[in-house]
Amino acid sequence: MHMKKTTRFGSLLLLFTSITYCGCFAQSAAGPAWQSLFNGKDLSGWQTYLRPSAAAGDQTPIGLNQDPHGVFKVEKGLLRISGQDWGGLFTEQSFSNYHLRLQVKFGSKKWPPRENVVADGGLLFHCSPPYDFGSTCWMRSIELQIQEGDIGDYHNVGAGISWLPFSPGQDEGDSVDQYNPYAPLQQTTSRVFRSANFESAPGEWTTCELIARGADAVFIVNGFVVNRLYNIYRTDLQQQTSSGQIQFQSEGAEHYLKTIQWRPLDFTHSAPAQLVSQQAPLQVTDKTTQTLVIENKGTVIEIIACELLGKNTDQFIVQLPAFPLVLKQGEKLSLPVSVRPGSSHNKVKLRLETVLGPVAGFEATLQKL
Repeated sequence: MHMKKTTRFGSLLLLFTSITYCGCFAQSAAGPAWQSLFNGKDLSGWQTYLRPSAAAGDQTPIGLNQDPHGVFKVEKGLLRISGQDWGGLFTEQSFSNYHLRLQVKFGSKKWPPRENVVADGGLLFHCSPPYDFGSTCWMRSIELQIQEGDIGDYHNVGAGISWLPFSPGQDEGDSVDQYNPYAPLQQTTSRVFRSANFESAPGEWTTCELIARGADAVFIVNGFVVNRLYNIYRTDLQQQTSSGQIQFQSEGAEHYLKTIQWRPLDFTHSAPAQLVSQQAPLQVTDKTTQTLVIENKGTVIEIIACELLGKNTDQFIVQLPAFPLVLKQGEKLSLPVSVRPGSSHNKVKLRLETVLGPVAGFEATLQKL
């Protein structure tokens, strides 16, 4: 979904895939197996709906499963979305209670009327007809924003009213509603900005993940939780929205997708894990890298993401492993932590995420001296 800014690319929190392992560490996922939604060869299992952009000279309607300009193409195993016409590529299948992940990278081509603004796309989920509900080209849905500098923002495209924890924030001088896990839940149909910018550097792949759990959802960018929403509810139907198709937007900018996978959520409950931090708090200075050591003293647990809670969380650089990962009883996870030079004194909380939510009873403190 587009925004008002004409130029933007905020400070990046660059992530690394290195990690220090202590003890015997298993990287195989404990949850159900991943299933591919994109075979890298063609668009089997997908359909399209398109209309000309507002700036196109020819305004002849395009419609369902017609793509005269090749907006959606498979190139060298990647899904290319050109952005020339507006609309979406959507799954034939509907989904509920799932974990979705994909990688995205922006290209260089932009189309009028958005040729001078940041590159834009979007992941729409819980989609349902009509095909032309949003901006006359997208289904009713909830959006995980895919836009330069703003991946992980929340938009409502008519799937229902959500509750989110947010508070007033600033984004490049603009007053915005921003995800804040300490804030009270509020209903909103408006945009809610992600907690911070965790995208990869321009030209590199960013990993996006979605946990769709009933009528709740969690947005994850490069391994960091950046947004949460609860109880998506259709007042016209008087029921929650908890399932639907998946759709990717074409909205004036070239971008590429790969490794589009999903797996059903595993709701099996076992005895709770007991994660313990060996540092309280972990203190970091401009010139040092400290290691946060976390030990599992309970049952085996699968970790899918990390979340930083507090203000100016992008001061801290936490080196994450590739998620998901499994931590067995007695195993230790080591996360190197540093801060950006010149960062002010600050203290934030770190917690770890499972497909069913944050690990109960665990928070570690990171402190900039």
